[in-house]
Amino acid sequence: MGLAGGLLDSQRLIACAAALVGLASSGSSRAAEPLQGAGGLECAVVSASARLQAYGYAHVVTLTNHCARAVSCEVWTDVDPSPHYTLTAKAGQSAEVITRNGSPARAVQAGKQCRLAGQG
Repeated sequence: MGLAGGLLDSQRLIACAAALVGLASSGSSRAAEPLQGAGGLECAVVSASARLQAYGYAHVVTLTNHCARAVSCEVWTDVDPSPHYTLTAKAGQSAEVITRNGSPARAVQAGKQCRLAGQG
């Protein structure tokens, strides 16, 4: 086994160690409404999570409606502030959207701009 063989084995070992560290710390990271827009409703809560996939993280924004009426919200993340996605949820229900697949970022925060459904 020459020098090249030893280097390749070292690179494989480092790659395996990095993968194990990634799996050990791959719990969903969540943040609730740190980027709330100016027109946010307190009873409509958004959270963001980064879910580990085969290649990177899927960023998911979840809307939970605690309001007495249906809500419609534009949501986004700090990783991808544009485009905004529209989520609607009836009273007591939730909705979610994947805003990015394959992201290297595992920390993500959600923002929102909500209104009661049926209002202009």
